[in-house]
Amino acid sequence: MFKHKKIALFLVGLFALAGCTKPPVDSVPDGTTSQEKSKVRLQVWGPLEEKEMYVQNAAAFQALYPNIEFKVDYGEVGEPDAAKNVLADTETSADVFLFPDDQLGKLVDKEVIASLPTALADKVKARDNASAVDAATMNDTMYGFPITADNGYFLVYNKDFLNEEDVKTLEGIMAKTTAEHQLVVDLGNAYYSTSFIQYISDISFDAITETHTTNFDSQDSVDAIEGVINILRHRKDNGFKSVDFNGAGLDDLLDINGNKAIAGVTGNWNILKLKEILGDRLGTAKLPTFKNSKGVDVQWGSFAGSKLVGVKASSQHLAVALAFADFMTDEAAQMRRYEANGWGPSNKAVAADEKLSGELGLIALAAQAPYAIPQGKSVGGKFWDTAAAVGNFILDGPADTEPGTPQTVQEVLTAFVSAITA
Repeated sequence: MFKHKKIALFLVGLFALAGCTKPPVDSVPDGTTSQEKSKVRLQVWGPLEEKEMYVQNAAAFQALYPNIEFKVDYGEVGEPDAAKNVLADTETSADVFLFPDDQLGKLVDKEVIASLPTALADKVKARDNASAVDAATMNDTMYGFPITADNGYFLVYNKDFLNEEDVKTLEGIMAKTTAEHQLVVDLGNAYYSTSFIQYISDISFDAITETHTTNFDSQDSVDAIEGVINILRHRKDNGFKSVDFNGAGLDDLLDINGNKAIAGVTGNWNILKLKEILGDRLGTAKLPTFKNSKGVDVQWGSFAGSKLVGVKASSQHLAVALAFADFMTDEAAQMRRYEANGWGPSNKAVAADEKLSGELGLIALAAQAPYAIPQGKSVGGKFWDTAAAVGNFILDGPADTEPGTPQTVQEVLTAFVSAITA
């Protein structure tokens, strides 16, 4: 009881100073003086490529808090796995962890993530963009610190083969593709499978009841998917390819000599690699329009989201963990992260900095933003388990001819909606 009281007193003092860059030297978590340093060791999780950044942040944080003997144990747990691991074993999980915003609902529902004190929440709301703040908020309470606002996708292309006019429409792109020069979209990946109808249809997700509300089986959705099938299915492996368009495999997929891929759908996480491969030939744009089965132009949609830094509610050093999470997501930290790996900032001042004015990935994300739906508030687990079936149907048609197997676009979408709203 005494320990909790001391932490609470420290929180009051710390967050009353939320607008200050540096707290008084005698503000230490257990109330001791500068002659009696408190030892604080935090377990922190993040991706492998971020380790050096976290170590630098820890050193800078220590300099701000000289009355704390501060140490960080870094665990190489990437953001896709962090929330799952926290939920699986909260007691041994990290004090501070990085995760995508669509995992926030479960963390809040299970009460394993700390909410931000009011003063600190106000500070974050003032410095980060509205969409990122919304991504970190549930039921009018902030539970995470935004660290990026670039968790979405767009079109990349080789300017030797395609120009700005070509990439405005899917038909324009496909007119320039061949068996050797292909468009790549990973349709078997649920992240992209229903993207063609995400702008023209509605979907939302209740993280507490884990249910969706959607009209993805509407006539407009059917017409759009039928239009995509008319454009892509007969060009499979002869102008269009459905494979993973990420990571180290880009070298082989792009194959500078053979030019196996001249366009693809991907995110800002690949921009540095694509620049390295294509140089000045790299172009980016919002996703194109396409004609549905009735000849009407439809805008290709997408997801948008943020990555967040969370703090475990049961952390033994809750005050310091919240302060460190705040520090590693502030303006200076987000600028360092952008300069190191090109991550798109959620911080408004960093996003407006002239250093970012020519960033191809961020420019394309901004152009696609009006046609993107918020990932964390739109979809949950059932969606990810079943959406791939829509993409696979676009590519290959019915899985088989057994009775009950969806044979038409309407049947596929109806089955999909039934599965995620049950």
